[in-house]
Amino acid sequence: MTALHNDEPKRTPEGDKGHTKATKKNRPHGARDIAFCGMFTAVAIVMGYIESFIVVPGLLPGMKLGLANCVILFVLMRYGVVWAALVSLVRIIVVNSLFGNMTAVAFSLAGAALSILVMSLLKKSGRFSTVGMSLAGGVAHNLGQVLVAMAIFENVGMFYYFPELIVTGVAAGVFVGVLAGFVYAKLQRHNAHLF
Repeated sequence: MTALHNDEPKRTPEGDKGHTKATKKNRPHGARDIAFCGMFTAVAIVMGYIESFIVVPGLLPGMKLGLANCVILFVLMRYGVVWAALVSLVRIIVVNSLFGNMTAVAFSLAGAALSILVMSLLKKSGRFSTVGMSLAGGVAHNLGQVLVAMAIFENVGMFYYFPELIVTGVAAGVFVGVLAGFVYAKLQRHNAHLF
């Protein structure tokens, strides 16, 4: 009788071990990303809470400086637009549920959506620095809020606030961009240990 030969290569203990290591190496990376995004969401919520106590004369009710965009910008740079939008959405829902109102939700959603859209487009172009992206995002954030104000109060005259808000948008955008860029650069140096 002729013995049947199995052409399938046998797995050695070393091979199984290597396969297991490769699998484990890939899986925790995704879990780690989710964990980090959860952490950044918590940080964004805390920043939103702190920001709720900051009152800037001249801003319309419900409008914020958008300082929590520091976290959103970092997540956008590191994880992409989907995670940035998700973190921003969770932050807005939690912060406004606890410390805001429905009007504030409308302002926040409009500002965040337009800001993330603009920053993601600039990021995709690859021609803008972190500060440039943040500056444009800050202005877009305030523009979105003004547009919502025009719709809610049914007053086109609300747009006259926009030139004034450009100043706050630029100031906040530069601050957020510098801070987010600094943190991002620091963490990139430790990329092998953290990400």
